[in-house]
Amino acid sequence: MKDFLQNYFNKIKNSILNFFKNSSFKSRMVKLYKYVIDKFKINSKSFEKINGGKFKQNLKKSLLLFLPLLFFILILSYFISPLSKIDSITINGNGYISKSHISSKMNIEKGDSVFKVIGHRKNLTKYILSEDHRIKSISFSLTSFNKLVVNVNPYKQIGYETRKSGQYLILENGSVSNNPVNNPNDNKYPYIVNFDNRENLNTIIDKYLKLPKDIRDNIRVISYSPTKIYPDELHVYMRDGNKIIILLSNFSYKMQFYRSIATKLKSRSIINMEVGAYSYPIKK
Repeated sequence: MKDFLQNYFNKIKNSILNFFKNSSFKSRMVKLYKYVIDKFKINSKSFEKINGGKFKQNLKKSLLLFLPLLFFILILSYFISPLSKIDSITINGNGYISKSHISSKMNIEKGDSVFKVIGHRKNLTKYILSEDHRIKSISFSLTSFNKLVVNVNPYKQIGYETRKSGQYLILENGSVSNNPVNNPNDNKYPYIVNFDNRENLNTIIDKYLKLPKDIRDNIRVISYSPTKIYPDELHVYMRDGNKIIILLSNFSYKMQFYRSIATKLKSRSIINMEVGAYSYPIKK
C-alpha cells in the first residue's frame, strides 16, 4: 500500500511538471485568449470588469476545495517519505554507561517513526531515569527533521561497595548500583566498605568529593570502623601503603594535611588523626 501511494503521487507530480514545462502551453493560452476576445467582440478591460467578480468567487471556491486536498496530500506524502523515519541515532556524554545499554532502554531504532520521539520526550525521560539510576539526566532532540540526538548526563562514580556477591558501584548521589561490576576499576576508585547506614554513606561521599584530586586518587579503601570511644571512626588505606585512623566528622578537613605528613615518613606508617596527628611504623 505504501509503495502504491508513493508511486501514485510521483506520477501526479511528474505529470504536472511536464505539463507546465511544455513550450507550447503558453502560446496555446495566448491563442485561446485572443479567440475569445475576437469571437465575442469584447474589450479586455470590460471583460475583466464584468467577469472579475465571478472569477474571484470561483477562485475562492476552487481554493477552498483545493487547499485542504493539497494539505492532505502533503501530510500523506510526509508520512510515506524517508523524512518521517529516524535516519540516525547519536548518543553523547554516556561516559561509563554503554551506548548499547542506553539504546536498549530507549527501545528506539534507526528506521522507526520520528513520532516515537515527538510528543513522547517526557515519558521517555521518565522511563529511562526510573530504569537506570546511574543516569542523572537525559534529553532527546531531532535535527535535520529525522536525526535523533540523545544527550546523557550520568552521575559521577565515587567508589565500590563490597558485598558477598561482588563489587557494586557507588554514585555521587549516594545510590548503589543494583548489578555487580564485572571489572571494577580499583586503580582509580576506592572501595567504600561497612557503610550500612545510608546517611553516613552520603556524608563520606560529600566529604570525599571535597578532597584534592591527588589525595582522592591515593585512597584505596575507606572502612567505617566505629569504636565505643569514637562511633564515627574510619580506617583509610592509601595506595602508597600508609593507613590513616580518622573520624568521619573531620575527614575532609584533616585529610588535607596528609601530604605534608606523608613526605616526612621514613617507612609505611599508621597515621592517627582522631585527636591531633601522630604516626608510627606499621609492624611487619
